[in-house]
Amino acid sequence: MATSPEPRARKNGGKTEAGWLAAVASIPRYVLQPFSLSAVAVVAAALLGIFGAGLAAALAALAASVLLLVIGLRGTPRAAIGSLVAGGTYQQVSDISVTTPVGKSGLTDRKGARLAPLEAICFLHLYVLKGGSVGRTRVFLVDYFVDLMTAALVPSHLECMTRELTEHVRRSGRMDGVTTMACPKRGNALLLAAVARELQVEPLFVKERPLFGKILEGIGGSPKRAALLDDVSSDGELLVSCVAKLRECGYAVADAFVLVDRPEGDAPEALAEVGVRLWPLYRFSDRDLEQLAARGRKIGPS
Repeated sequence: MATSPEPRARKNGGKTEAGWLAAVASIPRYVLQPFSLSAVAVVAAALLGIFGAGLAAALAALAASVLLLVIGLRGTPRAAIGSLVAGGTYQQVSDISVTTPVGKSGLTDRKGARLAPLEAICFLHLYVLKGGSVGRTRVFLVDYFVDLMTAALVPSHLECMTRELTEHVRRSGRMDGVTTMACPKRGNALLLAAVARELQVEPLFVKERPLFGKILEGIGGSPKRAALLDDVSSDGELLVSCVAKLRECGYAVADAFVLVDRPEGDAPEALAEVGVRLWPLYRFSDRDLEQLAARGRKIGPS
């Protein structure tokens, strides 16, 4: 079930310039605002009543809360409210089981629309949702989502991903002096551990907030030189925050490696602004993934 990509955020000087479509797509994220304002007004009404400000003032605050809620909901597109309440669901593109070993999927050894091993893994773990998005505080529109986190739970897929990423890191020629491969704590932990083991360096997790007084989680000696590693990059905000935390803890960071970069996001530009180069093995836009989906479905199950 292929979809045509919607117009996306435009990039200008390394920064994302969200068009009106991106602004509309961000509404589900901010639709909570009328609920929040209404809740504040309800609390204000209760406090006014408790502290004896008078029944009239309390009722006025309560009426204001209802008015804020109605205005907020009336001003929010129905589709956005539906997305908030029900949410969209990404649908799997492939009819082949996600646990199928790549060598037995028929995707890499058939004549015609043959896929490379990592492309086959991406196809097996590819999902589509028209009008989907990624991002933490900013919205990047993506119709296709590659779930390499789940792929890492399939032993043969993890083995292939590890081999591909390890060779990619070595080919870059950027491992001189690197003692540590670091990854966001909510990144692909299995892939990080496997690649670090192959490269014989220390794996390290970067937390979003300190736990037990630690922002970094790993086993090793004094901080030296680290490289970032993850499966997919899109929104550069998380990786940039990892760079800042690593540097605060004494690590030098100049490179980041991923299997797939999504050009709808701003990871390369955001990292470049803090002096880090992103090295993706593949760059898959929505259009690229749409074509990958068509090629994979053309081959079909073995």
